[in-house]
Amino acid sequence: MRVPIRIIGIVTSIFWIFLIIFSASAIYSLKDIQFSLGQPQVSTTEDNQLLFSFPVSITNTGFYNLGHFNMSTKILNVDGSEVARGSTFVPIIVQGQTTNITHDMRLNIIDLLHTSPDLLLNDTELRVNETVSMSAAEIVPIQASSYLPIPWGAPLHNLALGMPEFGAYNSTHLRVNIPFSFENHAFFDLTGSVKARIYNNANVLIGQGQTNMEVSQRSPYHGDLELYILSRTIPRTHVEVLFTTQFFKYGPLVIDYGS
Repeated sequence: MRVPIRIIGIVTSIFWIFLIIFSASAIYSLKDIQFSLGQPQVSTTEDNQLLFSFPVSITNTGFYNLGHFNMSTKILNVDGSEVARGSTFVPIIVQGQTTNITHDMRLNIIDLLHTSPDLLLNDTELRVNETVSMSAAEIVPIQASSYLPIPWGAPLHNLALGMPEFGAYNSTHLRVNIPFSFENHAFFDLTGSVKARIYNNANVLIGQGQTNMEVSQRSPYHGDLELYILSRTIPRTHVEVLFTTQFFKYGPLVIDYGS
């Protein structure tokens, strides 16, 4: 049986009208979607990466199921380069129900501080690129993106090294004391050591010392390095100070002095 072209055109028009109405109602029903993001939990992995775990709650009080829900997060450095990425996928969010998920993202602090050493000393802001996509009624694709700034706290903020202080230790040696201080503005604890090496004016090593440190996040630190050198050391010398932690190495910082 041959179907008149006019009938086919009418049926096609009806189909498209239905699809437009259906799509509009599916999109309109998104206003009833409740989306909440909880406080992130931050932990350290075995390979010294930071793991951010964001609790996410989605309540679907719309007209239809939501399909292919995907939440994608990128953290961008101050120069726009990507330093971390995370993605979470949920196949379906049923109409009338609440779905709770955890959105994880890993940040490699070692790589970040290696490529951007300024972040060791300076507070700044990183950028978060957040993209959420889904299918309304499991058919109509929808996507939204936003950029948000997040504060970055420098682990060695306001780092200061004092001039070496010399004092008699015994008949053959001098004690050298080097004060240092900084503020750990980072959102992670620091565990490591600070080493100092003293050289004479011929660039020959004449003494060295080391101290361990444990600094909680967002806390100040004041410490001292003690070294011992022979009393007959040639006057013009310099000191090199090196910081080593689980996340980075920084230095050597050089202090020139004379007696």
